[in-house]
Amino acid sequence: MLACLAVLIASALALCAPAAAHEEGVAAIAPTCHAFSPAGTTYVQLAADPDAWICNSTHWKDSQPAGWLRFDASAWQGKELPLTLVTRVTKFDRLSILAVDADGTARALNFSPEQVTPRAGRSVFSAPLPRVSANTVAVVVRFERPWNAAVLSDARLSAEAGAGNWPIAVMVGFGMLAGLLFAPLIFDIALYSVLRQRFILWHVTMVLAMIGYVTSFSGLIVLFTDLGVVTLAKINGFTPALAVGLAGFFLADFLEPDALSKRMRLAVRVASLLVILGPGLITLHPPFLDYRSHQFYFIGYLPALLLQLAAMAQALRRRSRSVKFLIAAWTPIILCGVERIARGVGLYGAPELVDELIYAALVVEVIISAVGVADRMMGLRDQRDTARTRAQVLETLADHDPLTGLLNRRAIEPRFHQLCEHGFGTYALLDLDHFKAINDLHGHAMGDEVLRATARSLAPDEDTLVMRLGGEEFLLLLRGPDARARAEQRRQMLPLRIAEEVPGLSRLVTASMGVVEGPPEAMGASSFRALYSRADKLLYEAKQAGRNRTIGEKLTLFDAHGKDRRGGDRRRQDRRMDERTTERSKSA
Repeated sequence: MLACLAVLIASALALCAPAAAHEEGVAAIAPTCHAFSPAGTTYVQLAADPDAWICNSTHWKDSQPAGWLRFDASAWQGKELPLTLVTRVTKFDRLSILAVDADGTARALNFSPEQVTPRAGRSVFSAPLPRVSANTVAVVVRFERPWNAAVLSDARLSAEAGAGNWPIAVMVGFGMLAGLLFAPLIFDIALYSVLRQRFILWHVTMVLAMIGYVTSFSGLIVLFTDLGVVTLAKINGFTPALAVGLAGFFLADFLEPDALSKRMRLAVRVASLLVILGPGLITLHPPFLDYRSHQFYFIGYLPALLLQLAAMAQALRRRSRSVKFLIAAWTPIILCGVERIARGVGLYGAPELVDELIYAALVVEVIISAVGVADRMMGLRDQRDTARTRAQVLETLADHDPLTGLLNRRAIEPRFHQLCEHGFGTYALLDLDHFKAINDLHGHAMGDEVLRATARSLAPDEDTLVMRLGGEEFLLLLRGPDARARAEQRRQMLPLRIAEEVPGLSRLVTASMGVVEGPPEAMGASSFRALYSRADKLLYEAKQAGRNRTIGEKLTLFDAHGKDRRGGDRRRQDRRMDERTTERSKSA
């Protein structure tokens, strides 16, 4: 997979270099000045008002219906005379091109969107210029009601009649790139056959939308279809809106269940739907919208992008593993998208090479997110296998606390030694601080909500069993080398998580914890009640020391031969308690 990533990125970057080099020779004459005017303004009127022209500025935003470009003859002095206008594909009502001579004579050509020629290269179209002679002092271009400011900012004149097409080698490269992007789809289908997760389907449709965008925006589609400029503009606009919307649905289902709050998941889904219905609808050019709506197309992306960024930040704060793949995959394409939004609303113009960066960003996104999907699937498979194993071990543990849904003491205590044999060697007893004050001040209903939020925040998983022993007291049984650190992390996160889920509390709800840990053999040599008694004493010490802290004790069990001599007789176990050495550690 990493080798495939390297090949695809190298291919995308390799496409940018020759494409940029070719374009430099094909359409290198940029406009000298530009202007905006009402629809009825003529060039004679505009030429008589020098202050109406914007020169030496990147400002391309205006509410006037007509956009003007002026190419002064000084730009092609010493070069071949220009023959063709090449600019960005978009919808417009009418295009007029004038060649103005020194004596004031003007030759004009007018085009509708159906009369210009789409080109196989960078989603551009071309239109022939009126005859340009040695006496021509300027070429003036007028777009009436353009839907995208890029049709003005990206316009160039070329000395080649067939300007706008990329070389065949470059187009073949784009064809290979689009074909290689199908590889993650095959990978996704294979994964979906193993574990049918909805986020895989979102990823498949998102990649298909990206492939559609690459095929259309690169001009590759022009080689195989006879589509007009307006149709290409619709495809170019709708496919990224669809991809961004599908990305939001993918994010909401892809991240772990505890990575996002319910409100955040809902907000991401709603914003994702709106970006498809908003910008997606605008790009289809419905009759009830006009050319001024193009700015809302770009602005319509912002809520979805901002919420996706906020969701990733929340997931990262909650230590999500999967979100790290999304951050790595989406950072380049988000940067390209923000740049495209700023340029689309007319804040500035940019060299054509900037557009080529999107291909490398798309490749990075597709491949890294595919790796993230694979990693998530492996995690789900491991969870499934672990759940099956745990179900076999704890198949009789049907007793749950009715308030929080957690296991209760009756469910765990009879199986405690069996759990120790399966590696659960950390016994953490947690108690909420000043919980009675919550009931007294806010009522028992609010207290119950705090208990439910605590249960959700403690987050049982395959290596952590959580139970409610009664009242505000909870027990965590953990396994793994970092078990105590994970227990402490859960305790420290409680105030924030409870505050998020239970609004209206007058203060943060903290917790104290007593921890007994040791090798599973040492833990299993004691009874559940004996360990509860030891953890309860440590918890009491934590309360006495000021609350909101953890006091722990580590147990080891050994004899002269280094072997465990656990037996079934309780008295012999109690005598062995004197043979244990204890190591205390305290953490606030």
